[in-house]
Amino acid sequence: MFTYNFCFSQKTPGYLGKKLVPTYSLGFAPSFFNPNKNGAKGFFTFNLFHQLRLDYVTSRKSAVGIGFETYSTGIDYDYGYRNDAQDINIRFARHGILNVKGFQLYRSFYSNGIAPMGKRHSLGLKVLFSSTDFEDVGATKTKPDNSNPYSNQITSPYEIKKGGTSKDFGFMYSYSSSRIISDIIVLSFGIDFNVIFSAHFKYFGSIISQDLDDSSPSNQTEEYFLNDKAKQRVFSSQFLMLKIGIGFLAF
Repeated sequence: MFTYNFCFSQKTPGYLGKKLVPTYSLGFAPSFFNPNKNGAKGFFTFNLFHQLRLDYVTSRKSAVGIGFETYSTGIDYDYGYRNDAQDINIRFARHGILNVKGFQLYRSFYSNGIAPMGKRHSLGLKVLFSSTDFEDVGATKTKPDNSNPYSNQITSPYEIKKGGTSKDFGFMYSYSSSRIISDIIVLSFGIDFNVIFSAHFKYFGSIISQDLDDSSPSNQTEEYFLNDKAKQRVFSSQFLMLKIGIGFLAF
């Protein structure tokens, strides 16, 4: 069941001469310190990724591929947004939902077996587009109440109408192992590491700023603050992912 024809494989790239391999993968990204889309976080909490990939075998030991992925995760807004110049504070009762869609282009190298079977190392680039759903965050806005001489401020429910979007790019590395069943089904197990260049400064900058001050910088606009949070969450949710996949030898 796991054997292949050596003579045939020497003459043409790809297992049994098959070069095109569509694959669906389910990914599990740990959510240790940030919430998943349900608001849970911890060592046994994960974000679920859905990936579609299309690989084209270029030789017995290499392939090129394109991929699409989609997932949702949660965003904590910590101590909320503050604007000292306008004396405005926005608080969030619950987490927001970040929806991410991404595309990847990569090259794969096989250290044993004949592509797409065996141990595989993949290097590539990713582009990600994200937006935030604020429907259930329970935001409230506190601002000066100039109409009431007995109160300095007024707090009321607040609807967020813009912000929380991000466009990012980065580098991906993937290691996986594939097995072929009945000369057609491809099963794979692997791990992905992604470094999102356009977001890592925001992520590490937020860690430093939280050590110094438990609130947002007072000169940020509301939209900039929400976009920053989206970018930080993209970085942390992308860093590490375990995945299992199933595909088939198309032709």
